[in-house]
Amino acid sequence: MTGNSVKELWEKYMQGTATPAEMEQLSTLFSQPQHRAAFDDLLQQAFTDPRYIETADHNVDDVVSSLMQRLNENSSATAIRRMPNRRWFWAAASVIVLAVAGTYLWNSRTVKNNPGTAPVVVKEDLPPGGEGAILTLSDGRQVSLDSLKNGLVAHQDGSDIKLENGRLLYDPKEQANQSLVYNTMSTPRKRQFQMTLPDGSKVWLNAESSIRFPVAFAATERKVEVTGEVYIEVKKNAAAPFTVNGTDFVIQVLGTGFNINSYADNGLVKATLVEGSVKLSTTGSNSVLLKPGEQWIYNKKGGTFNISRSADMQHVLAWKEKRFSFNGNIRSIMKELARWYDVELKYEGDISDKELEGGFPRDKELQKVLEILESVADVKFELKGKLLTIRASK
Repeated sequence: MTGNSVKELWEKYMQGTATPAEMEQLSTLFSQPQHRAAFDDLLQQAFTDPRYIETADHNVDDVVSSLMQRLNENSSATAIRRMPNRRWFWAAASVIVLAVAGTYLWNSRTVKNNPGTAPVVVKEDLPPGGEGAILTLSDGRQVSLDSLKNGLVAHQDGSDIKLENGRLLYDPKEQANQSLVYNTMSTPRKRQFQMTLPDGSKVWLNAESSIRFPVAFAATERKVEVTGEVYIEVKKNAAAPFTVNGTDFVIQVLGTGFNINSYADNGLVKATLVEGSVKLSTTGSNSVLLKPGEQWIYNKKGGTFNISRSADMQHVLAWKEKRFSFNGNIRSIMKELARWYDVELKYEGDISDKELEGGFPRDKELQKVLEILESVADVKFELKGKLLTIRASK
């Protein structure tokens, strides 16, 4: 049976039109390894597509409840012990999904406080991040955009700077000075932001990121500087090439949409091309031309790079769509969480390097995220203030 047939059965189930025979067929296919890729896609859709999260007749929890018993009957302790090196997990509401030896086990994490049970221990928690940024003007003044209302923010070198529906826009009103005047947009921890540059190019900033740019670009070139993680949709202008400068790298843009991840604590720079073309170079290296779907990975310590010909775009662009998407060990995952929840990390014990893959929306409180990770990562968490301790669970 093809992936399309799997999708058709899944859609019928979600719409409540599947027959008992089709339900049984879906359950059987769900546990077959050859259909894992198809179900991976369907599960991720179920936790991001509003149609599947909550409807008048059912929600994702209902899907989990109705399939859980049948799936668990097909699972065994032996299968669980044969846990592969990589675990998959997705979460929506209170649901956790684990891919275990080719069989998906669904576990509801909803806790009910029934009379007569032991008191629930309330753990410290932190809210998720949100929209916001700090604009640093050419004279050094800083403007926090977290709570500003729509309207004029400032006037810089002939341009009105306006906030419209959570996005910053530069609107040139008069001839700029011959010398370039620079502003910097930066996002602290727990913040991400969108803006439009003076040339009409669009920019998305992840947490702990920045872009430095002129209030009005020169007629023959457009240059910006970035740190952290930034997605840019460059407005085409053949007469004024667009160049992105970062620590140890330069990207020449030929009209495109691309993502740059250059966090200092990762030791890597990753440039992923969505559309168009870019030319990348580093000090002492030859330039490389990327094609759409490719990713350039530069090791800053070793000064070497390689090209991934088929980048996982859902993973790369998840942050821009306000989702977490993880693909790595617990230490790499915690770096991203630390930026979004503004916590300091402390490790105790022999922390496993087991590879994890999965994700969930970024609007969850921290403790919900930690519960999910504890179930798959062989670690325990303790939060005190802004110090998050990660301990090996064994």
